[in-house]
Amino acid sequence: MRADVIVQCAAVAALACFSLAAADVEAEEARTGGKGRSHWHVGPFFEYRRADPGPATYWAVRPFYSQVRDPATRTVTRDVLWPLGAYHYHNDASWYRALIAYGDARDSDPSWSFNVFPLWFCGKDRTGDGYWGAFPLYGEHPHFLFMDDWQFFLWPIWQTYTVKDVRSHGVLWPFVTWRDAPRPGVGVWPIWGTARQRESEHGYCLWPLATWASYDEDRDTSGAGWSWMGWPLYGQIRRARESQDLLLPPFFSYARTDSATRWRLPWPLVEVLCSTTRDRISIWPFWESVHGYPYVSGKERKPEERTWRVGWQLMESTTLTTDRTQEDRFNFFPFWTHETRSSQTKDGVRKEVASYTRLWPFWSCETKKGLSYHRVLELIPIRHVEGIDRNWSPFWTFWECRDRPDGRTRHSIFWNFITWHTGESKPQGAPAQERNSK
Repeated sequence: MRADVIVQCAAVAALACFSLAAADVEAEEARTGGKGRSHWHVGPFFEYRRADPGPATYWAVRPFYSQVRDPATRTVTRDVLWPLGAYHYHNDASWYRALIAYGDARDSDPSWSFNVFPLWFCGKDRTGDGYWGAFPLYGEHPHFLFMDDWQFFLWPIWQTYTVKDVRSHGVLWPFVTWRDAPRPGVGVWPIWGTARQRESEHGYCLWPLATWASYDEDRDTSGAGWSWMGWPLYGQIRRARESQDLLLPPFFSYARTDSATRWRLPWPLVEVLCSTTRDRISIWPFWESVHGYPYVSGKERKPEERTWRVGWQLMESTTLTTDRTQEDRFNFFPFWTHETRSSQTKDGVRKEVASYTRLWPFWSCETKKGLSYHRVLELIPIRHVEGIDRNWSPFWTFWECRDRPDGRTRHSIFWNFITWHTGESKPQGAPAQERNSK
């Protein structure tokens, strides 16, 4: 059960990071998208920008406050001493945070939440029913991590929750636990426990020294069979579509299914995987090679993904190919990064549509949608941290250059105190060579 909770926390953290990144990308599209109509700035301290069409607006009094607003996409982003405070609104959903407090709300229903992690939470669900909790004293929450209707009192003394219509209970969690039908279970950890999953029966004695399971036939899993492990010496899995032997688990193992074969000799140092959709050789942390294939039966396998890594992820090269697009990435962290994205035209010729290059910490260049952007210095060794671009990066941007689709180029030096434009405006449909010749 401890492993389940760790996996749940990691999944929610990843989902939260993805949500923040997605919101920032939307804000950045509003901040830099469109043809600029107005642009005012006082060094790195104040900036106002209005785009056309939209009209999307962006302004900042750095490092205290910044705001992006785009009525066309119903997007609003506000930062207060970022990353200490932030507010995002998109379509009908909003969320905010300030230090360890955060919350969200929706326009389409009465749901809202307010949390001071991990001490306090309160709010209403989508039906309008209220909830609250003061952790670890008492509380009830309709949806927490992957649990529904979670209730606790003097946690971990007592808690109860539901997952997929099955009620689980815990006293002095994780030591005494039990579950209701239709998947009953009981455990006195680590002495003894048994539990029924959807298609299997699991048990342990003196966990993790002795564990076992029996499986019924299920088309969504590896089929009927059994497994057992006498840790740390040996374990076996024998199912209709899976066979695995483990020696000194998890270090040495050989696994075979109807679509894959895997060796670990020992894990995590050496791993070899051959399957219908993925071939992987890893000699950690020195070398890794990955070939990914589309899941198409009866046809010649052509890799969609080709990746190699050196020094774990110190040096990495990846090519992702589909029928219409191709992405190439090379990274020597943190010093050098080069990425390109190309698409295939109707006559079968691939044309580059976007690129990004960074020589850390000195320079970066990004080209997309006809706009090229150069910056010196570039102190952040990763991409897509738009909160930094909105609120902090102008303080160390000694020089920047924006080559716009209309043929004009805007230059800025000395932290945006001096700017000038070059080039002649052209219709955005004009050929690139003609614009560049001006």
